[in-house]
Amino acid sequence: MGNGQERHGKNERLGWRATLTAVRAAALILAGLATLTPAASLAADPDNCLFCHEFRGLSRYDREAGGVHVYFVDPDYFHDLAGPHARLDCTACHPREEVAVVPHFPVSRVNCTQVCHLSEPGRQERRFSHSNVAAMLDASVHTREMLSQIQFAGGPLLEPQQSVCLYCHDEPVFRDPANVFPALPALGSRAFDRCDVCHRAQIPVDAEYYLRHVASRLQPARPPLAQTQVCAVCHSDPEVRRTHDLTDAVASFLRSFHGKAALLGDHSTANCLDCHVAAGENAHLMLGRADPRSSVNPANVASACRSTACHPGADPQLAAASVHLDLPTARGTLEFLIAAAFILLTIGTFGPSLLLCVLELFQIVIGRHHEGRREAQALVGAVLAHPAGRRRLVRITVSQRYQHWILVLLFATLAITGFPMKFADRTWARSLVDSLGGLHVTRTIHHWAGVALMLGFLAHLVYAFPALLRIARRPAPGGGRVGLLRGVWQLPMVIAPWELPKAIQQLAYLVGLRREPPTFGRFSVKEKFEYIGVFWGTTLLGVTGLLLWGQQFFSHYFSGRVLNIALIAHTYEAFLAIIHVGILHIVNVVFSPHVFPLSMATITGATPVTELADAHSEFVQDVARDLGIRGPEDVSRG
Repeated sequence: MGNGQERHGKNERLGWRATLTAVRAAALILAGLATLTPAASLAADPDNCLFCHEFRGLSRYDREAGGVHVYFVDPDYFHDLAGPHARLDCTACHPREEVAVVPHFPVSRVNCTQVCHLSEPGRQERRFSHSNVAAMLDASVHTREMLSQIQFAGGPLLEPQQSVCLYCHDEPVFRDPANVFPALPALGSRAFDRCDVCHRAQIPVDAEYYLRHVASRLQPARPPLAQTQVCAVCHSDPEVRRTHDLTDAVASFLRSFHGKAALLGDHSTANCLDCHVAAGENAHLMLGRADPRSSVNPANVASACRSTACHPGADPQLAAASVHLDLPTARGTLEFLIAAAFILLTIGTFGPSLLLCVLELFQIVIGRHHEGRREAQALVGAVLAHPAGRRRLVRITVSQRYQHWILVLLFATLAITGFPMKFADRTWARSLVDSLGGLHVTRTIHHWAGVALMLGFLAHLVYAFPALLRIARRPAPGGGRVGLLRGVWQLPMVIAPWELPKAIQQLAYLVGLRREPPTFGRFSVKEKFEYIGVFWGTTLLGVTGLLLWGQQFFSHYFSGRVLNIALIAHTYEAFLAIIHVGILHIVNVVFSPHVFPLSMATITGATPVTELADAHSEFVQDVARDLGIRGPEDVSRG
C-alpha cells in the first residue's frame, strides 16, 4: 500500500512538472507573438500580462486553503482606462522578479503604500505613493493597528499580510462623468476635440482620462447603498461590535429616512461619509464622536446637517433628529413611548373591530337570524313600494358618493406610493418604486396626493358645516336651541355618547347573550367608528406629513426630535389605516355576503334590503313613520 502511494505521488509530481513545462513553452510562444502586436495595444499592458489573465476561466484550486484562486483580470478596465489603476503596469504593484516567469513564483502581498510609476502619454512616468494615507489612518479612529487586529464572527476576511485597505477599497472604477457634466454625453465623439487641439501633441495629456478622474472625485466613489455595505463589513459584524462595544449603526441607518432612500436606489441621499466626514475633508481622517474636531461631535453635527449638499436652509436644531434612532433600544425615551402608544392603539381599535367582523361573518355562516328580521324585511319592502320610499331610503347622497370615491382614489395612491418607502428593504418595494419612475417621482406623487387629501378634508368640513348649523338652530327639548356643541353629537356620522351601549349590545348578541340585536339608524356605530378613524387619520397624517416634507422650514420652529415623533406617528398611523381599510372595511363593503361583490350604496346609494333590515332598521322605521307606513300590516293590506 505504501509503495503504491509513493508511486502515485511521484507520478503526480512528474505530471505537474510536465504541465509547468508545457505552460512555460506556450507562454514563450505567446509572448513572442505578442511582440508583433501594435504598440497601441501594449500601452495599457507593456508586460503583456493580459495575454493569459484576460481569460475568465484562469484559476487554480488550492488544497491547502480549501478554495479557488481566480487570476482573471478584466481587460476592459485597462483598455477603456476605466479607473486610476489603469495607468499602472502590473509590475508597479507585483515585483517583476516574481512574475517574470510562467507559472509565476509565489507572489507576495501587494503593499498599497509603495511607490508606483504612473504611465503618462508618450510613456513618460510619474512617481506616486499612498504612503501619506497610512499616516492619515494612524491619526484617525481607524488606525492600521486596530484594523489589523479586527476579529470577525465568520473568521478572517483577509489573508495574512494582505493590505487592510481592502476592508474598504476594491478596484476603483470611475463613476460616470455625466453625473457631474450632464451635457457631456450629448457631444459624443466631439466631446474632447477642443481639448485635443493642444493636448494631443503640444502638451500631451489624456484630457478624457483626466476629466473622468476629476468628475469621479467630485462625487462619492460609490452610491449610498454600496457605501453603506462597505461600512457594514465591520459595523454590522457581531464580533466586531462586541469587541469594540458598538451598536449596529448600519441597521439603524437603513431604517432611517436616508437609509430607506438608499435602499430604493436614490443616489442623492446622504450616506455614512456625508455625516462622519466633514464636507471636503479626507475620509481617511475620520474621527470619533468624542473628538472635538469630528463632524459627528455634538458641537459639530448641526454644521454637517446644514451643508450645501444636505439641508442648507435648516436651523441648527434640526440636528436633534436622530439618524440612528433604534426604538427597541430607546426604552424610556419619548419616541419609544409614542411608538408603544400607537401599538396599543392599534391593538385596542383593530382587535375589537376584527372580533366583531369575524363574529358577524360567523352568524351568516351558521344561518342565525333574530326573531324580528322577517318583520324588518317586510317593512323595508313596504317602504320601497311607496312612490317616495326608494328615494328616502338612499343613505348616501350623490355628493357623499363623489367624496367617497375621491377618498378611495387618494387613499390608494398614498398607500401605493407610501408603503414602498416604509418597507424599502423588501424586493417588491424597489420594484414598485422603479415602475413608478423612481424614488423622486414616487415621493412627488405621494406629497401631492397628500395635499389633495387635506384639501378634500377641508372641503368636507365646509360641506358638513351647514348641516351642523341647521341642527344647532333646532329647538331643544327643554327649550331654547340645540346649539353647536350639542349639535355635533346629532350629526349623522358622529357617535353620540348614548349610542355607545349599542356597541356592547351588538357584541352580546353576536356571542349569544342577547336574542335581539340593537337597532341602528342611517349609519351604524361600526360605520361611524370608521368615519371617525378617517377623520382622525387624515388630520394626523396630514400634519405629520407636512412636518416631514417641510423639515427645513419647520426646523426653525421645532426641535429635530419633533421630526422623530412625526415620523413615528406618520408610520404607525399609516399602518393602522391600511389594516383597518384593507381588512375590515373591504370585508364589510366588498366580501360580506350581504353586499358581494360590492355594496351598491357607494355607487347608486341603494342599500341592499337584507342590510337595511339587519343593520339600519331604526332608519327604515323613521322613514316609514314619515311616509305613514305603520308596519307589516300595511303590506298585507297592499
